[in-house]
Amino acid sequence: MAKTNELKARTQDHFERKVDRKLEPAIEREELKLKAQVNEILEKGISSFSKKIGADKVISRLKKAEEEKRQASRLAFMFFNDKALEKKNFNKSLIYNLEGKNRQESISVKDCEEQINKWAEAQAKQIAENSPEGKKLSYLKALQEKAKDLVAEASVPTELATSLDNLFKFVGLSWSNKLPALPPANESKRSNKSS
Repeated sequence: MAKTNELKARTQDHFERKVDRKLEPAIEREELKLKAQVNEILEKGISSFSKKIGADKVISRLKKAEEEKRQASRLAFMFFNDKALEKKNFNKSLIYNLEGKNRQESISVKDCEEQINKWAEAQAKQIAENSPEGKKLSYLKALQEKAKDLVAEASVPTELATSLDNLFKFVGLSWSNKLPALPPANESKRSNKSS
């Protein structure tokens, strides 16, 4: 019976899982560093980003308009309720519906601030991706993809292990798992056994 030049599915699955076990911790570590960098940029930059693109003036004007609208709505509510209390037929026909707003007329400061935050976050991610941590994360993901490609295309497990070991050396990892050293046996246990 001739041997095939393909990895068994079970062996291929093992190699793929091992690639993930080896690289995922490093990838997760770099993703956390990147996320921390994005948060640091956002803490410093949302208000300056808002000023840079001119959104601070628009939001300030909208805040003022919303406050005026709130005060005018309160005044109108009080006026109509007071008039309704003066005359019985006004009270029975009082209709005051605050719902049914037209979306284009109800853009709020909160909507604007949410949009600024999203834009600032996108810009911070872009800055972070160009940092050394971001480049390392991209490299690790590319390495993971390359390792999985090697597994999928391999035919001989020993050659594959050598190829993966060489590939992993680029990031300071070893393909083979090193066994930890056993602690030395205590002298007291040895002397008890000989007695």
